[in-house]
Amino acid sequence: MSTEVRSVQRALLILRVMNERTSWSLQELHQRTGLAKSTLHRLLSTLEAEKYVRTDPHAYGQYQITPVVGNLSSGVTDQSRLIQVAGPLMIATTRDIKWPLSLGVVDRHHIRVVFCTMPYSPYAIRPSSVGQRYEMPVSALGQAYVAFCEPAERRILVESVNRREDGGPRFDDLWALRALVRRVRRQGYAIHYAQDNSENTAFAVPVFSDGQLRGALVYSTFAGQMNERMLERFLPLVRATADRIGQAVSTPRDRLTER
Repeated sequence: MSTEVRSVQRALLILRVMNERTSWSLQELHQRTGLAKSTLHRLLSTLEAEKYVRTDPHAYGQYQITPVVGNLSSGVTDQSRLIQVAGPLMIATTRDIKWPLSLGVVDRHHIRVVFCTMPYSPYAIRPSSVGQRYEMPVSALGQAYVAFCEPAERRILVESVNRREDGGPRFDDLWALRALVRRVRRQGYAIHYAQDNSENTAFAVPVFSDGQLRGALVYSTFAGQMNERMLERFLPLVRATADRIGQAVSTPRDRLTER
């Protein structure tokens, strides 16, 4: 096998592995692919020069695939693009308000956090929530998504949640679900109050782009901290951030890759 063919195979292996999650370190890629770090560094530099990979501007030593990978496959283009445009906007808001934000997308019968600003908040109760899955029926992220998605998608989500076999929460009371949807849509957000000090109290708003629901954005604070004054102060800022994310996602792809 020629050196050129072997290099192509290794580059494709790197892209396939990086497709599995949002961000990777060189050490993690070394462990996952079995490739030498020197080889990885050389191939990542080439992929970065061709704009298929970028170094994460918000986390030193981390690598991400970019929306340009969509020219090869549409597998994660929408989600990676959402993360790419949402990250700087969310960080800017957290630096302003100090409290952390998290962005969630549907992952089967859960909402999975794909980006958070906990590393940029002095009030975060953990280093990061990226990768954490939240329950649809009881979390602010899940309730916001279920309330604002299209009825056809809502039926699919409810069926998926109610078919689960792990004993987790379900949408058993459809009348209560309808009331939840009406309430959340009327007030424009979903809220979850912490049951103990190990949890956050949080409210979440939908993220729309071109009329399509892309995910939900959640603001979290300490248990017992949320009151009407805080809600009135921070809700408009979180909504504005969600709107900016949606507008940025609508930006033509070629303009995004020029940035």
